[in-house]
Amino acid sequence: MNGILVPVLYGLSGICAYAALHHAFAAWRRPTDRAQLLFTGMCVAVGLYVVAKAGAYQTDMAQELVTARRWELSFALVFLAALPWFIAEYTAVRPRWLLAGLSTLMAAVFVANLTLPYGISFVELPEVQRMTLPWGEQVTDLRVHQRGAWQNAGWLGIFLTFGYGIFACVQQYRRGAHRMALTLSCGLGLFIGLTLFNLIVNLGLVRFTHTAEFGFLGLVVVMSLGLTRELRERERRLQAMIDNVPTIVYMKDLHGRYLLINRQFETLLNLTDASIVGKTDVDLFPPAQAEANRANDRRVIDAGRALEFEEVVNLHGRTHTFSSLKFPLLDADGLPYAICGASTDITGQRESREEMRAMRANVWHADRVARAGALSASLAHELNQPLAAVLSNAQAALRFLDSGKADLQEIRAILEDIVRDDKRAATVISSLRTMVRRQERGREHVDLSDITREMLDILHGELLARQVETTTNLQGGCVVLADKGQIQQVVLNLVMNAIEAMDGRPVDERRLHISVSCTDKGAGQIVVRDSGKGIPKDEMDKVFDAFRSTKPQGTGLGLAVCRSIVASHGGSIWLESNDDRGVSALLTLPLENSNRAISAD
Repeated sequence: MNGILVPVLYGLSGICAYAALHHAFAAWRRPTDRAQLLFTGMCVAVGLYVVAKAGAYQTDMAQELVTARRWELSFALVFLAALPWFIAEYTAVRPRWLLAGLSTLMAAVFVANLTLPYGISFVELPEVQRMTLPWGEQVTDLRVHQRGAWQNAGWLGIFLTFGYGIFACVQQYRRGAHRMALTLSCGLGLFIGLTLFNLIVNLGLVRFTHTAEFGFLGLVVVMSLGLTRELRERERRLQAMIDNVPTIVYMKDLHGRYLLINRQFETLLNLTDASIVGKTDVDLFPPAQAEANRANDRRVIDAGRALEFEEVVNLHGRTHTFSSLKFPLLDADGLPYAICGASTDITGQRESREEMRAMRANVWHADRVARAGALSASLAHELNQPLAAVLSNAQAALRFLDSGKADLQEIRAILEDIVRDDKRAATVISSLRTMVRRQERGREHVDLSDITREMLDILHGELLARQVETTTNLQGGCVVLADKGQIQQVVLNLVMNAIEAMDGRPVDERRLHISVSCTDKGAGQIVVRDSGKGIPKDEMDKVFDAFRSTKPQGTGLGLAVCRSIVASHGGSIWLESNDDRGVSALLTLPLENSNRAISAD
């Protein structure tokens, strides 16, 4: 009758080849998964082992039998050398001394099998014998009746591998990985049982052919199913995790094709996973947006590291702004094989930020107008003085002209007085207009000393009315990049707070000192020092809180506005108690050495 054993073995080698391809693809998708890579090698070794075994069953000459058996055992030894390392990766039980010892032993047996005259299967040239299987098929007898030292060493390595595999399964089960432990136990059980049957056949206890190839195959099939299930379970857990992340997550290959997306991505485009995976940005977005996305992807690939972008997408008739973090996935050689991204819709945050900015600007403007209103009496006095002087000088000039005896030098002096007083009034009005205007102006290079002088000009009448002795030490050249009106507002608030803090002091003790200087830390500093009653230490930081004031008539917004303005300029503001009496308010802003005006962001 026709033989069936050899065709069956060739069919089994095909199964091994399929398993090798399947797990090689899985290893390529996950380069860091060494279990998949090791199992791929094991499948290849088993497939070649089965082919060599099929050839051995068909040999008719002794030398052909030796050669076939040499190759058969070589592939088996490769499998047995990789098996402990696979078990270690699969179970995370890694006795490295044992793994290294088993690898060394199997390597020595492998070399002996290739170098000995008859391999490790035979101690001398065998006599080719045929045997009849229970179903009537005749094949070459592969039983080994005389074992040499190297074959015994090989069996020692096999038994040690069996023992280690059983121990690893027990440890894995105890850690709670029951399904994985049972899968490995089942595969090892088939392999151990059918391999030991080979030993029984060799001992002559049973007259039958070897069955180890079916043990190899059983281990391959069971572990292939187990690894595939674990891979799918891992992917399912990963998908479940990213589906519940409140941001858009995706992965693309180097050609821009989507490999993985989460539920938020599906919701964004109102499409399903099957409609998106495999497509590119060109298929999903308008051309301009697709090209922008692709350009960002190329930048990530070229940089080889994570980069952050802002990407604008028009969806369902509305423009959305996304903050996207993209990073490459690298293989074992450090080369990118995919790109991952996480995009967060910041449209609402951007709108809220703009609303907060507008609200803050309104608060700042309201504070400036309130301050200007409170200064209306002193401002009227400051303007009346130069206007009255202008009027008086103009009337005097007219009288000189009417008398017919005009002295040109006297007229020139009168006109110079008029120009001076006019400029003084214009300066006060200009500074006031700059401070109270509603529309925020672009930032420009301003000297802190100039701003301080302008504010003191505005407050000149207030200082006289409250009988405050004022001294200054203003260093020029402390130039900062700032919104002039906003910094004027801060200086005005600080000076007015100092003036009001001294209201209860005797007139001869009302002293205000203002200094401007450039620090050695690259900052311009304004210090406003008063001689008022001071502020308790535990209240020093709280005065900057909104709606908190130490004055009965205060709104609690002044210092809060000051801190907000200074922070928006990258500076800092704080209060310090003076050694004698009163408080010093300190304001620092980063110096700007460039003379080019730059608009605020």
